[in-house]
Amino acid sequence: MPDEDLTVEETLARLLRLLATEAPDEAFHRLAELVEARAPGPGRETLLHALRRGAIVRTRLQRRKRREKETQALLETARGLAALRDPDEALDAIVARSRQLLGTDATYLALVDPVREDVYMRVTLGTVTRAIESVRQPVGSGVGGLIVATGEPFATRDYLTDPRITRDPAVADAVVQDGIVSMAGVPMRLGGSVIGALFVANRHERTFEREEISLLSALADHASIVIENTRLFGDAEATARRLREANAELARHGEALERASAAHERLIPMALRGADLADLVETVAEMLDAGVAAVDPDGTVVAAAARPADPAAEPPGAPDDVPPDATGAVRLGPTAWAAPIRAGGERFGHLVLDAAGPVPGTDVRILERAAQTAALLRLMERQVSVTEQRLRGELVEELLAEREPDWAAFERRARRAGSCGLDLRRPHAVAVVTADDAGRRSLLRAATGQAGRTGGLALEHGAHVVVLLPGVDPAVAARQLPEQLSRATAGRVTAGVAGPATTARELRAAHREADRCHRLLLALGREGEGATTDELGALGLILDGTSRAQVRALLAQTVTPLQRYDSEHGTDLLRTLDGYFAAGQNPRAAAKSLQLHPNTVYQRMDRIDRVLGHRRWREPEGSLSVQVALQLYRILDHIPLDDLVPG
Repeated sequence: MPDEDLTVEETLARLLRLLATEAPDEAFHRLAELVEARAPGPGRETLLHALRRGAIVRTRLQRRKRREKETQALLETARGLAALRDPDEALDAIVARSRQLLGTDATYLALVDPVREDVYMRVTLGTVTRAIESVRQPVGSGVGGLIVATGEPFATRDYLTDPRITRDPAVADAVVQDGIVSMAGVPMRLGGSVIGALFVANRHERTFEREEISLLSALADHASIVIENTRLFGDAEATARRLREANAELARHGEALERASAAHERLIPMALRGADLADLVETVAEMLDAGVAAVDPDGTVVAAAARPADPAAEPPGAPDDVPPDATGAVRLGPTAWAAPIRAGGERFGHLVLDAAGPVPGTDVRILERAAQTAALLRLMERQVSVTEQRLRGELVEELLAEREPDWAAFERRARRAGSCGLDLRRPHAVAVVTADDAGRRSLLRAATGQAGRTGGLALEHGAHVVVLLPGVDPAVAARQLPEQLSRATAGRVTAGVAGPATTARELRAAHREADRCHRLLLALGREGEGATTDELGALGLILDGTSRAQVRALLAQTVTPLQRYDSEHGTDLLRTLDGYFAAGQNPRAAAKSLQLHPNTVYQRMDRIDRVLGHRRWREPEGSLSVQVALQLYRILDHIPLDDLVPG
C-alpha cells in the first residue's frame, strides 16, 4: 500500500515502530510530511497531535540515552582515578570530568617544571590547534603562571582585554589561534606548595560562578593526589632498587602504599555516588582503626565514629588548636591529627582522627584524602540545597507577591515541589529584616545560614530579606534574629516578626504584618531591635484596636491645628510641644534642650492653649492623647496611613 494511502491507525502504528526502533530523524521527517500532506480533517489533526507527542517522547528517550552515556563516563572516570597505576590516564580522566561537569569547550592541566621554573601544559582536552598544547610560560605570566604565583583561583570573561593578566605574545597568539575567550583556573597544591593549575576555557564570554570555582578546586585537589601518589610510587621503586637487602622494610612500605591505594579506591566512589558524611566518617574509622569525627567551622560535631576495635571509647570531639590557615593535616597530639575540609579557598571544618597509638604518615595522607572527599561531598550537598532553596524561594516569592496568587494553582505547585516545598504542617514565624551597616547579600547569606538550622528559608523580597522559621516562636525569633544576624554581618539588624502561620494564606498575612512591624520599628527610631506587633508597647495596642478614621480625628484635634498655625505664622509650636513632652513636661528642661529662654517656652505653651482651645493637653489624660498623636505624626512621615492601619 502506498504511504499516502495509510489509514490513521496504520500511521500511528508506524510512528510507534519508529519510536521503538529509535529510527533516524529522516524517517520521522518523512512521516511528518505524509501527515501534513493529508487532507484537512479530524484524522489529520489527530496524527499531527500524535507526532507532537511522539517528538516529546523521542526527546526524552534521547535525553535518557545521553544521561546513560554520561553515567557510564563517570564510572569509567572513577575506575581511572581509583586505579592510580597509570597517572596519565588518571589525569586525563580528571580533565575530562572537569570539562563535562562545567560544560566548557576546553580544559587544561598545567604543572610547574622544577628545573626550568616555569609552567607547562601536561594535559589538554578540547583544543583545536597544536600551538596551545606546547605552551610554556614563566611563573606570574598568563593565567596558569598567575595562578601558580598567587596560589589563588582566577577567572576572566575576556582573556585578551583583562588588565590583570600579563600576556606573553607567543602564548597570546596560541590562545587567539585556538579561539579561547574566557577561562577560569584553580591552583593544584601538594602540602604547602602550588605544583600546577587546572583550568577550563570557552570560546565565548562566560562568567564563572563561585560554586563552579569551588567544584573545580575539589577536582584540582584530586589531581594533586594523583601526582602525589605517582611520586610515592616512584619513591617506592627507587628505594627497592637501592635497598634490595632491606626486603622487610620495603614490604612494609609497599603495604602502606597498597593501603593508601585501597583507601582511595573506597573514597572516590563514595564521592561520585554522593554518600552521606556519616558514611564517610564510619568508612575512614574502619580503614584506619581509629576514632574519627567531622567538625563544622563553628566547632559543631556533625558526624562521629568510635574506634572499631574499641566501640565503647568516646569518638573525638572538636579540635581547639588547629591553625586557621592550615592547608594539610595538623598534629594535635601523639595519637591525634586534624585535616582541614576545604575546596579551594572555602573551608567546611575539619576531619579529626584519634588513634590508639602513633599515626603512620600514610594514615595521615589517607586522612587528608578523606578530608578532600568530605569537601567534595559538602559541595554536592550544597548544590542540592541550593536547588531546594531555589524551588522553595520561587514558591514563597509567588506567595508574597503584591498580587494575591491563584490559590488552587499555588497548592498544585506546592504539591509538585514535593520535599523541596514548604512544610506548613509546622507553624512558621515570619521575619522581615534589614541591616543598616551591611550589604543585602551579606545579610541574605547570614539569614540563610540561620534559617537552615531549623529547616527554614531566607530570600530577598522587595528591599528586604524575608526569613521563614518553622517551629520557632515569633517572640523568640524577634529576640534572637537581630543579635545573631548582627554578629554575622557586623551591622545593626532590625527585624519585624509575625506569626505563627500554619497555612499559605496565614503565611502571606504574617509577612504583611511583619513588614508593617519592621517599618514601625524604623519609624520609632528602634534600629537594631526586633519585635512583634504585640511587643511595640502602647503604640502597638493602640494601632491594633483603632481605625483610620479615629487616627485622622485624633490628628485633626491635636497636631493638625498646630501644624497649620506654624505654617501660617512661621512659629515652632509643634517642635516646642514635642520638646516639652521629651523633657518630662518640665518647661525649663524643655527650654534648655530647645536652646530657648524659659519665658519663650511659657509663652508658646500659652499660645498652644489658644490654638487648641483648651489646657487639657497639660493634664495626664489629655497629655497621653497628644503624645500618641505626636508619635503617630512622626510615623506617618515613613509609613502611609493605609499601611499603618490595615483594613
